[in-house]
Amino acid sequence: TVITLNELLQNGVQEHAVFINEVSGIASGEYALEEMLGKIKKAWENTEFITNTHRDTTDVFILGSVEDIVLLLEDNQVALQTILASRFVAGIRTEVEVWERKLALLSEVLDEWATCQRNWMYLENIFGAEDIQKQLPVEASKFTKVDKFFKDQMRKTNAQPNVLEQVGKPDLLKNFVQSNAALDEIQKSLEDYLETKRQAFSRFYFLSNDELLEILSQTRDPQAVQPHLGKCFDAMARIDFAADADGAPTTEVVAMLSPEAERVVFVDAVQAVGAVETWLGSVERMMKLSLYDDAKACIQALRDRVDMKEWTFGYAAQSILMIGQVSWTAGVEA
Repeated sequence: TVITLNELLQNGVQEHAVFINEVSGIASGEYALEEMLGKIKKAWENTEFITNTHRDTTDVFILGSVEDIVLLLEDNQVALQTILASRFVAGIRTEVEVWERKLALLSEVLDEWATCQRNWMYLENIFGAEDIQKQLPVEASKFTKVDKFFKDQMRKTNAQPNVLEQVGKPDLLKNFVQSNAALDEIQKSLEDYLETKRQAFSRFYFLSNDELLEILSQTRDPQAVQPHLGKCFDAMARIDFAADADGAPTTEVVAMLSPEAERVVFVDAVQAVGAVETWLGSVERMMKLSLYDDAKACIQALRDRVDMKEWTFGYAAQSILMIGQVSWTAGVEA
């Protein structure tokens, strides 16, 4: 129905000017708020998660950057607070509060999701090793459950990346919270496990968790310790394994080598089998025993007055330095 100005005047509109101004102001205020809320709704209709394939796989996905989502979320939460603080919100308060709860849920889910992904990516590399699975069967079982949930959720997200559709799924936040609690327990057990290994072989304290895990995840390969020996033993670059008839290295450790390629033969061979901390302990003891015997032979050769050149290059450098200083000091004090 069209109402003309003349009709309004005939009906005494001027007598209700104050009331009409109030209603008009409220209507204008409500319209502005509805427009703000409409923009928020429209923005989230087209907001999607970015997913990337994990490593070289084609069916395992992880979240890409969520920076734009977080920025939009923070801006919209501020906008909703502004709307709720307005005196014109009465007509749309219920709907605004619904959106406030939606975005609050999204914020919580994003935090838990990011934490879960970060911890999953770290532990997935560790529990992908068969040796670790055998040494920590309870933790491996817990991780398998989290692994299944996370991969399933990421496949669903890749297939349907709309943010609100994913976040609105029943129990998603609860599942992420439970998964993060399980991952925290696994990491605590992993820390305790590494501590027992370090207590058994104290030189493991010189290694980071990742370096130690690299060794423990390959316990069946004694050669796995080689890149880390320089941190465990001062001036030991690697250990030398005896070779079989085909020239392949065996599990028998027969010597140690310095960064300068000086080779000190062990008095007895050490078998690199069983727990790595056990046979490395044997290597440490054999290192000391071999240097002790080398030093004894070195001082005896000096007493026997062997050729100086032969003596200097016939024993380990540590023995030469030590016995040479002992001999010089004894000669000075005589």
